[in-house]
Amino acid sequence: MSKARTRLTLPIAPAGRPIIPGRVEWLRTEMLKTRVAHGYCSRQLAAEACPYANICEQCDNYVTAPGFIPQLQAQLTDITALRDDAAERGWHAEVARHSRVIASIQAHLQRLTRTAGTGHTT
Repeated sequence: MSKARTRLTLPIAPAGRPIIPGRVEWLRTEMLKTRVAHGYCSRQLAAEACPYANICEQCDNYVTAPGFIPQLQAQLTDITALRDDAAERGWHAEVARHSRVIASIQAHLQRLTRTAGTGHTT
């Protein structure tokens, strides 16, 4: 095995392309797109919408705090772009899924903004 290891090089990414695609390149790919904490899901289109995508943001037990407003705003921006991309591609189930997450994040942000304005924590 050690002889084979020294002779064979196994590419871990296509030549000339990064292992992890850039954000814009990823948004243009032909796959269902889900922004998750610290990365993205690469679910294939044939697999249909994932029932677990962004489940936490929609859960009644999800708790966030004003300190996370910038992250939630960034996530909202990404998910809005993903919803718009899905609409352009005619992926109606994806549009509906992203719309539910958008509504949930907007509700969290509205609550956090009110909370931050009153000085209370959630």
